[in-house]
Amino acid sequence: MIYSRVVKIERMAKVLINEYWDHGLKKPIRTYYLHDSIIPPFTMSLGSKKYIMPGWYELDKNEKLPNIRDIKHIKPNIPNKDNIPNIESDKVYKVKSSTGDKVYEVNMNISGSLECSCIGYGYRRKCRHITEVQKTLPIG
Repeated sequence: MIYSRVVKIERMAKVLINEYWDHGLKKPIRTYYLHDSIIPPFTMSLGSKKYIMPGWYELDKNEKLPNIRDIKHIKPNIPNKDNIPNIESDKVYKVKSSTGDKVYEVNMNISGSLECSCIGYGYRRKCRHITEVQKTLPIG
C-alpha cells in the first residue's frame, strides 16, 4: 500500500511523507520531503516530542529521528524579478488610460520592479500600463 500525506501549517514549510510497506516488514518504510522552505531540513527534540523542522512535523513516539541526509529538500520556486535590463531608476514613463482622459506614471521602485500610479495596480499589483511599458523596452 502506498499513500502520501501533506502536513501543512499556514506560512510554513510543508513536510511530505511517502510511506510504503515491503513484504515481511512490521513497519512501513518512510521517506520525507521538505517542500517550499528556504531553510534546509533539520530535526529537533523538544521534551519527549520529536520534530522535522522547519514545518513542525511531529514524529510518532515510537519513530526514531530520520537521518538529515535522508530528508529531501525541495526549495521554493522564487520568481525572478522583471527581466528588463537598463531601466533608469529615475525615469518615469507616462501611459494614457484606456479612455484617454488620464495619464498614469510607470516607474521603477527600489526593488527594481515597475509600479504604476493607477488604481488597478494598487489592487492587483499589475496593470495594462506596465505591460505597455515592458513591450517598448528591450528585453535581454
